[in-house]
Amino acid sequence: MNLLLPPIYAITPGAAKRSEDISEIAARLFPAGIRFLQVREKDLPDSELLEAVEAADLRARESGATVIVNDRVDVARIAAVGVHLGENDLPSRVARQLLGDDAPVGVSTHDLSAARAAFADATCDYVAFGPVFESSTKPGRVPRGVDALTAVARGKTKPLVAVGGITAENLDSVFESGADSAAMIGALAAGGRLEENARRLLDRARRRHPAGRIYLVGFMGSGKTALGRRVSERLGIPFVDLDSEIERTSGLTIRALFDSLGEPAFRERESAFLEGTEALPTAVVSTGGGSFVSERNRATIARLGTPVFLDVPFEAVRARLAGKTDRPLFTSVEQAVRLFAERERFYRMAPVRVALTGRESIEESTDRVLSAVYDRRELGGPRLES
Repeated sequence: MNLLLPPIYAITPGAAKRSEDISEIAARLFPAGIRFLQVREKDLPDSELLEAVEAADLRARESGATVIVNDRVDVARIAAVGVHLGENDLPSRVARQLLGDDAPVGVSTHDLSAARAAFADATCDYVAFGPVFESSTKPGRVPRGVDALTAVARGKTKPLVAVGGITAENLDSVFESGADSAAMIGALAAGGRLEENARRLLDRARRRHPAGRIYLVGFMGSGKTALGRRVSERLGIPFVDLDSEIERTSGLTIRALFDSLGEPAFRERESAFLEGTEALPTAVVSTGGGSFVSERNRATIARLGTPVFLDVPFEAVRARLAGKTDRPLFTSVEQAVRLFAERERFYRMAPVRVALTGRESIEESTDRVLSAVYDRRELGGPRLES
């Protein structure tokens, strides 16, 4: 099988006192978008380590993430997870025999010859190399540097994980040297700000792989504009609000355009503006509530980029729209209920769906959108392919 690793590979800090500490780390990292976690807790008693791995794996399954355990093939077998092996651990061929074909197996290497041997080993799925930079978790080991990482990367035949002293400031150099993934402990745990650090690191990695055009679709009041603006900020790409662009170029509000042109003429203009987004190589586009109902528009969006349905319950939408007077098709709650029911089946045609309650913070909602897009593109979330 081929293991496709996400760009950020998380490792637990090694300071857990009980299994619940690891469960909490997983519960904070996975919603932020982390999709691979190595439980590296050498001081936990065996029973606590097993509970920690099982708890983290349970969290991982909820997010489509992967958990492995450091060193301990026995724990990996009992918990039905993968393992990461150091140079003094069991050989990967033995781990493979004990864990079976579907469990991820990675190995640590510290020089070019060891890395080459690991790349030639059919029983491991990925090769870690380091420490690339000075690292407090690798005392006594001389940093290998990015030149050595580059030399290792030239001969890679499977995913290469860079490890040791990697931060947001040197992350680009690691990827430019040929690493597929960056393993991190300190940079994620710094200041106890797990979510904030994970977002910053993931966004930096994601910016290296532009997402093309992302089209947010959904009912009025689902948050397409606010979310679209934040997604664009975090990815560093343009944001386009389709309704705002139509208003800006016409000098009229959407309601006034509906009143003066009628809905069919407005929809024609809307389709033309949507097709015009092809001029942007990459962008986040907030569409109107009725845009995705049109077969023509659905075909345009499918051709140009990725449609993402923001699936927000009607009650949350209703609360957001209370007192609004600028929505031409929101004349009463009863009318909105009917319109919501009519349009929902079209929204569900979008290949990417992000379920939101309406109670999430803007960052939490943005995390979900980015994870949905990048997991699908196989850049965030590991995939196992036979």
